Amino acid sequence: MGDVQPADFRIIVAPAVGFGEIGQALASVGLLPGPDDAVTPPAIPGEREFAHWTAPEDDARVHYSFNPVVFLRVLVFSGRSAIRWQAAVSDKLAQLEPQEIGALLQSSSPREVLLGLYAAAELKAIGLLADIEPLRIHTDRRISQTAGQVAEKLALAFVSIGAERLAEAQRWQPDRSALFPRLGDAGVRRDTLIWLMRDGHGASPDSIKVLRSGLSDPDWQVRVTAMFVAARLKVAVLWQEIRQMELPSTSRSGLDDRARSLLKATRKAVLADLAGEPLPGEDNDDARLMRQLRGALAGKAVDGRDDLRDWVENWLLQR
Repeated sequence: MGDVQPADFRIIVAPAVGFGEIGQALASVGLLPGPDDAVTPPAIPGEREFAHWTAPEDDARVHYSFNPVVFLRVLVFSGRSAIRWQAAVSDKLAQLEPQEIGALLQSSSPREVLLGLYAAAELKAIGLLADIEPLRIHTDRRISQTAGQVAEKLALAFVSIGAERLAEAQRWQPDRSALFPRLGDAGVRRDTLIWLMRDGHGASPDSIKVLRSGLSDPDWQVRVTAMFVAARLKVAVLWQEIRQMELPSTSRSGLDDRARSLLKATRKAVLADLAGEPLPGEDNDDARLMRQLRGALAGKAVDGRDDLRDWVENWLLQR
């Protein structure tokens, strides 16, 4: 086995905390400042935009960056003792935690929303995906573009860190994502499944683990979303899990008989599509519905059934 590379740790310093106070806090725990080698003066006098510190007796380093437009202040701790230094500094400085970042995302101030988006990206705050998703259609173009970029980054982070962060749980179920069930509420898990279609991973091994976990999720809407995503990504290896997936069977789910029947028919269409079965040629209600659903799953309208295509797309857009 090769050497394990130590992770870095970061904190988002509260915007109101100036560079001078940050420098004092790091000095108070024994970190040594590096030289100021900036070639241009900072946009705000006295507020350096980059700085670094080192530990006197080990390989730890601390890098600081400051975005003067939105007042994003980030401290990144690296080295084998990084977590110890992060803990020491955290006691000295006010920070933006996920709860405060979530509040910024709801702000009426564009600057605060952008600060929240950048902070969420820095912390890889996957649990904020549900708050970030609506911002993709914000009227402010800067916000909508940034929200799309941040959401994709968080989805990529989710896919890449599952096994590393939860290795022990993964050992017991190596074919499933150990992180997915711990993502928070059902809305966040559904959002994460949707992003599997958009982050470029497609039917990668990690994506399949996430989808397999989604198909066995306690929430029926998460399970159904996983089925639709698996169908759109053509993940045939999940055919058996989809066939065995529990669908809502009573009105307690909020679905009436017609809606529950449509879900059952959709699962049959998904299974037929993943199995590569030819479209049925018979001229009866069941055969027509099968053709229509398979067309809708592929994003096409068939026999004028735009309503079925819209129904499928609503699952995939979470609207």
